[in-house]
Amino acid sequence: MKQLFRILEFVTAFFQLNLLWLLFCLPVITIFPATVAMFCVIRQWVLHKDYSVFRAFFQYFKENFKQSFILGIIWIVFAGLFFLNILLLKNFDSFQYVLLPVLTLIGLVMLFITIFIFPAIANYNVNWTTAIKNSLFFSIRYILVTLSLIVLLILTILILFTWKITFMFIFCVYAYCNYHLCNLVFDKIQRLQTTQP
Repeated sequence: MKQLFRILEFVTAFFQLNLLWLLFCLPVITIFPATVAMFCVIRQWVLHKDYSVFRAFFQYFKENFKQSFILGIIWIVFAGLFFLNILLLKNFDSFQYVLLPVLTLIGLVMLFITIFIFPAIANYNVNWTTAIKNSLFFSIRYILVTLSLIVLLILTILILFTWKITFMFIFCVYAYCNYHLCNLVFDKIQRLQTTQP
């Protein structure tokens, strides 16, 4: 009976956190702070087995708002410039063979940073510039985990578009799986740091 209660508590927490995240993403400009708060709550679940949602989410949202908001603005500007360059690429026929590899590399770097940055911010108390550098380092150093995270992201998108009803919980499930994979990297780095003289 106790085990059943824990399972129900866990499932309910997923729905609650997913709903909170969706509500706090509605203004659009708060997507990054809301996503950081969601990952912080999930970190609390994973490390401390504490499945509280509302108070923790509001606390983390408030604590991380400034740096994650700035990070969101920077990401939106870079993403906007990136897609603008993709759209303008057809106008530069003679330079396409040079520009396309460059844009592909930039796109990969942005993807690598994005899939690591939210769990990195949740796990380390660092500013946004350090979070970006750490995320890029993690993603390149542990490329197998990075590829697994990309596969996870693609599967999540496919599930969402195939069964739209999954929007009620899929974002939180993705974040939970994402953090678990990233936490493998964080644990490995921590072990390396503790063994160094």
